[in-house]
Amino acid sequence: MKGVLSRFSNGARSQCIGAAAMLALTFGSGVLQAADSPPVLGKSGDVYQVATGTYGDLFPDGSQASADAEVLRLEARRGSGTVEHHVVPGSESDDSDRTPSLFFDATTGRLYVVWSSSNASTLTRINLASFDGGLWSETIEVSGNIYSEKSAPRLAVTHDRFELAGGTAGESNTRTVLHVVWSEDTTDGEKVMYAPVVLVDGELASTWRRVHRLNDYVSQALADNPFTGEVATKLLIAPTVDAASEPNAVVVGFADSGTGALVQLELSTPATELAELADSLADHLDSSDLCTRIETEGSDAITSVASAARHHVVLVGRRIRGRVLAPIADDVRNHLVVNARDLCAEDGLASVTSSARHHIVLVGAKAQEGDLLEGAAGGDGHVLLAAAQEVGDDYVQHLARLQVKSERVAPTIGEGEPTILVSPNGTGAIVVWENGNTLTYVETADAAANETWSSSHTLQVGSSLSRSEAYSILRDRARSLE
Repeated sequence: MKGVLSRFSNGARSQCIGAAAMLALTFGSGVLQAADSPPVLGKSGDVYQVATGTYGDLFPDGSQASADAEVLRLEARRGSGTVEHHVVPGSESDDSDRTPSLFFDATTGRLYVVWSSSNASTLTRINLASFDGGLWSETIEVSGNIYSEKSAPRLAVTHDRFELAGGTAGESNTRTVLHVVWSEDTTDGEKVMYAPVVLVDGELASTWRRVHRLNDYVSQALADNPFTGEVATKLLIAPTVDAASEPNAVVVGFADSGTGALVQLELSTPATELAELADSLADHLDSSDLCTRIETEGSDAITSVASAARHHVVLVGRRIRGRVLAPIADDVRNHLVVNARDLCAEDGLASVTSSARHHIVLVGAKAQEGDLLEGAAGGDGHVLLAAAQEVGDDYVQHLARLQVKSERVAPTIGEGEPTILVSPNGTGAIVVWENGNTLTYVETADAAANETWSSSHTLQVGSSLSRSEAYSILRDRARSLE
C-alpha cells in the first residue's frame, strides 16, 4: 500500500465529506443485493460505476484473467465524453467478487471501492482499493473472521491534521480515516463489524487491522431490558455509515438482534495529540507507586500524585490549546482524587493508569468539540484502538471514541431490501425498503407524539422520480431529523 494510497493532498482540509462524496453515500446505500454499484460523481464531471460479472463478459478482448473468473469492472465515464474500463485490482483471482460500494472523497480526489469476496473454501473477505483517476492503489484486506458470511460493506471518510510531539515545530500531518462497516454471521447471530483504516500523509499508519464488533457497545440499560419482538433478518444485514455533525466523526446505524433495537453510534477520531498525552500520563502514573503509597501515606499520597498528574498534563500537552488543556488537566486531577483508592483496590496501579488514559481521551475529545461541561464524566463512551503508527523507535496510537447516540425499537418492515439512513447527530433515522418500483419508508417520530416510528409512506420510482433521486431526497430528509 505504501506510496499508492498516498496521493492525498497536503492541503486537505478538516472536513468529512464534500458534495460529491455525499452523492456517493446516497447512491451507495441502496439495495444491498444489487449486482452493480450505483454510480457516483467524481471530479470534473466524471461518473464512476462498478459492475460485477465474469471477466469474459465484462472484458471480451481482455487477457488479465480467465474468462470465467468473477471480477469487478470499474467504468469511468469522463466529463470529456470518453469511457474507460478498469479491472478492480484484487478481483482478478478465482474468488467470487460481489456487493461493491463506492465512495468518492472530494477532499483528496480519490475513489474508494470496497467489496466482499468469497471462494470455494467459504472464505469471505472485505477488500478495499482506491483509484486516483489514473492509477490504482494496492488492494488491502480489512475483514476480520474470514470464515463467516458477510454483507455488503459500507464506507465513509474523515480527515484532520495533527502534530506529533517528536516532529518538527510547525509541521503538521494529514490523517485520513476510512470507516468500513459490514455485518457478518457469527455464532451469536448476525453482528455488525467496524474496521477503521488510518492513513497518515497517505501512508498506512499500521499494517494490521483491528476489527471491532459494534453490537457489544449497546448501553447496559438496553442490554438489561431489551425490546421484545424479532428483527427482520434483512434489516440485520443492512448497517450503514454516514457523516456526523462533527467533521472528524461518522454515525453508524444498525439493527441489533439481541436487544431488538435500531442503534445509532457516533465514532469519532479525537486529536492524535490527545492520544499522545494519554500515553504519556499513563507512563507518568506507572512510575508514581501510587497504590503502595496510599497504604502508607493515605489521602496525602492521592493528593500529591493527582496534583503531579495535573502538572504533567499541562507540561506535556502544551501543543493543545489552552482553553482545552486547562479543563483536561483539572479533570484528570479530580478523577484521580475521587477514584484512585477504588482503582488501586480493583487491580492495582494498572487499573489507575488504564482509567486515567481512557478518561483523558473521552473528556479531552469533549473539550476538543467544545462541549466539555463542568464535572463531565468519561464513563459514557468507549475508546477503541484504530491504528498504531511507528514513529522512530516508538509508536503513536490513533484512537476512536465511541458513543451511543440513540437506541429505539427496530421498526417492522415489509417485503423488499432495506436501507437505513441516519441523521448527523445520530438521533433521527429513516428505514426504507425497496420492492420493485415502490420505496416504502418510516421515519423516527416526534417524541411529543409518544411514538417511536411514523406510519409508513411510499414513493413511486418511474419517469417522474428516478431511483437515485428518491434515495437522495430520503437521505436529505433523514439528515434533517432530530
